[in-house]
Amino acid sequence: MRSHANRGQPFEDFLAFVHARYQSTGIACVHKVPTEFIPLRDRTGKVCNAKVEHKSCVDYLGRYKGTPVAVEAKHTENDRILFSRVEPHQAEYMDDFCKDPGAVGIVLVSFKLQRFYAVPWQFWKAARDAWESGNGKTQLPVEAYGWSWYTPGMASASAEQLLPDWEIKTGGTSGLPYLAIIERMKGERT
Repeated sequence: MRSHANRGQPFEDFLAFVHARYQSTGIACVHKVPTEFIPLRDRTGKVCNAKVEHKSCVDYLGRYKGTPVAVEAKHTENDRILFSRVEPHQAEYMDDFCKDPGAVGIVLVSFKLQRFYAVPWQFWKAARDAWESGNGKTQLPVEAYGWSWYTPGMASASAEQLLPDWEIKTGGTSGLPYLAIIERMKGERT
């Protein structure tokens, strides 16, 4: 059984491959943001464990065709993904990052490593904020980048409740061509 902390490791491994392909072909440069750890030592001075020193901002940062990109990756083995899976410190970072009108933030979602979505931050944030504010049971309209979507009115969403335009079909030279979603976002700024 995989520990709670490593539940997304296969997805992260896949994204490491995807990002290496993007970089080797000169398409984009996106890198994992390392988590800072403090080593914990036993009384003999041997490192026996570690604790997180600073919570990471988001999972990946990079550039695509001159556009700053922030990516938070979330994996679920369930049929639904909780909007609260983006932690408050990650949401705050994504909000700050996306204040730059040229920056793009997305949440990459893996459903059982079978279906993949690139959800623009504005949509994820709207659903997350609506639920946390108590308005979550109402479906609220969100419009950005030429897309219109209604928040699902729940704390989570299934793949079927996300826009079909956000789904990423595996394959191609990168394995997961999510930059096509970013390309659309860059061309449809609102």
